[in-house]
Amino acid sequence: MSPLTMMFIAWPLVSERPRTAHLSGAVIGLAGVCLMLLMGAGASVRGILASGTAVLVSSFGHVLTKRWSGDADLLASTAWQLTAGGLFLLPVAAAVEGAPPALSPSVCAAFCYVALVATALAFTAWFTGLRHLPAGTVGLIGLLNPVTGVLLGTALAGEALTLQQICGLAMVLAGVALGRPTRVRRRAGGRAADDGNVSSPGPNQTPADARRARLGGARM
Repeated sequence: MSPLTMMFIAWPLVSERPRTAHLSGAVIGLAGVCLMLLMGAGASVRGILASGTAVLVSSFGHVLTKRWSGDADLLASTAWQLTAGGLFLLPVAAAVEGAPPALSPSVCAAFCYVALVATALAFTAWFTGLRHLPAGTVGLIGLLNPVTGVLLGTALAGEALTLQQICGLAMVLAGVALGRPTRVRRRAGGRAADDGNVSSPGPNQTPADARRARLGGARM
């Protein structure tokens, strides 16, 4: 649900009204996720509520970052957010789980991968996207998380990829593709800007004279 949550939070906070393509992509992608993951297994209501709360809080934080980041250094702002989040969780983890266990070299290597690649690099790329793209476009990328989980389960854990999951995977990819920025829109925006910079012919100037004047200015 994170794409839809981000879109509707971004509407009042950063004045980004959800586009039809974004909404359609989110609905199609959500249906695809349901096809991939709702395989009849039981679910914890408390777990679902906790996940929903996490999605709401993280989406709100992402949109606030887009609103407040401004010209702040991207790497610095990302690092401070992750550091603050870790410090907030540290006493909670100590109270609930106690002292950390002894770590083997392989577990330390896994922690390094999670810290450097799956967290630092991933969130830097995420907030870079939020700075330059609409929240609806970036939110749809989150639909690739369950896709990655299903494919890794098939490749590394020997899980069977069913026809239902394949159909869901295709729907998710279609939903993400619907929300991506296209070159057609960028070219159209560029043409509109160029048209706005071209002055109209004067009362005694023919269209041919105006074209020659524009060509002369381009050569200069």
